[in-house]
Amino acid sequence: MAKIIYKKEILGVTEDEKEFADNLIHEYCEKAEKTLGEDLTIEVYVKKYGKVKTNEYEVNLRLFCSENNSSNLFIESNATERDYGKTVKSALKKMDTEMEHKLHVSDRRKR
Repeated sequence: MAKIIYKKEILGVTEDEKEFADNLIHEYCEKAEKTLGEDLTIEVYVKKYGKVKTNEYEVNLRLFCSENNSSNLFIESNATERDYGKTVKSALKKMDTEMEHKLHVSDRRKR
């Protein structure tokens, strides 16, 4: 089971946006756990920049995974956009790309 840790709560985000982002993160965690076969911890840092009309959200994600305490996996991604849901989605997409680059997941085929 993945642990999701929110390091900073932000103001100005509606409950619907928070729920949408939470669902995206939970779905990604399930997918990553199936890929890695390990329990994960994801830290979510959210910052809000700008004034009322030009709000921008920056989302930093950190994924921690330890394989039998012998080697640790650390993946980090960030994204900045005006819409909170889009920002979370693009940060997760970047994290997925980073996981592919570090682990070469697509090369693992069952024969």
